[in-house]
Amino acid sequence: MTQYGAALDWLRRTELVTGEGRLAAVSSKMELALLKAAIVRADPLWLRDADQLIITPDDLPEDAAAAGDALGLNPRETLAAVRAAWGKVDTTTRHELGLAGEQALVRLLQDLNCLTVTYVAEYADGLGYDVAVAGDGFHLNFEVKSTTRRGRLTVYLSRNEYEVMLTDPRWRLVVVLVGQDTRADAVGTIDAEWITHHAPIDVSSLGRWESVRFDIPHEVARNGIADLVEQVDEGHLIRTGAGETRPSWLRA
Repeated sequence: MTQYGAALDWLRRTELVTGEGRLAAVSSKMELALLKAAIVRADPLWLRDADQLIITPDDLPEDAAAAGDALGLNPRETLAAVRAAWGKVDTTTRHELGLAGEQALVRLLQDLNCLTVTYVAEYADGLGYDVAVAGDGFHLNFEVKSTTRRGRLTVYLSRNEYEVMLTDPRWRLVVVLVGQDTRADAVGTIDAEWITHHAPIDVSSLGRWESVRFDIPHEVARNGIADLVEQVDEGHLIRTGAGETRPSWLRA
């Protein structure tokens, strides 16, 4: 229950909830928005996994249920507010994390001075990839997905990104584990064949999917970027203080 202390204090300060924790005079249209705002402000630990942990009203955490009750909401309405709060937080987090992962990968690639690296997403949207890499006789297009979590890899792919994958043999899905100071702690790739096998299928011309979420098993992600291991000449690789000639993120 301590998760919601700050949120309930905020509701009391705005005089939307009485000192006894009951709903004050509020327009019915505001109640869901108020609970959503309270959840986002409190940022409870369960929120970032709410899409998987909270499926039905019976799954509501005690603190969320109590806050909904204080606002006069029934459990299904409280569930709707939780989902809306998760969507807002998830969208913001994914955008910020996505930028961090793209930029971290670009910095790593630029350290390989034999490559020409173009940060496509910085100036163009809709091409279906974020970073273009060119070298002596090869060209690769990287769609970059980012995560901060080692135990769970969730990737969102747009319909456009998926269709570019199907038609562009140079397209690769690269996953970046973003660590402290927005540095890339690890880099891996996801095989396009696995994506194709698990993608949704349009069953009617009257409906089509536009975005898909993949929960990718740990064993599916391959360490490093194998294409660069094959293409980059050893003589051009950056040497580290330990005498290593191939950065660990580059290894397959």
